[in-house]
Amino acid sequence: MPINMTDYRMILRGRVYNVLQIVLVTRFEDGDDAPTVKYIEAVYIDEDGSIKILRDEPQYFQFLRRVEAKQKES
Repeated sequence: MPINMTDYRMILRGRVYNVLQIVLVTRFEDGDDAPTVKYIEAVYIDEDGSIKILRDEPQYFQFLRRVEAKQKES
């Protein structure tokens, strides 16, 4: 199930992206009660304004909440 991430910026391997949504690809390992996230699939907007999809392991992703200019002034 997709997760809406439009309020976040995504940092992946040193690059910043305008992320739209992510999907967590999970798998149950033997004996686990909860699934393990194996990959994150992200839908984002690239520098040219094109919508792209990428997939990588979760440890490479970082998400930062967008801060509006009005909030910075307070």
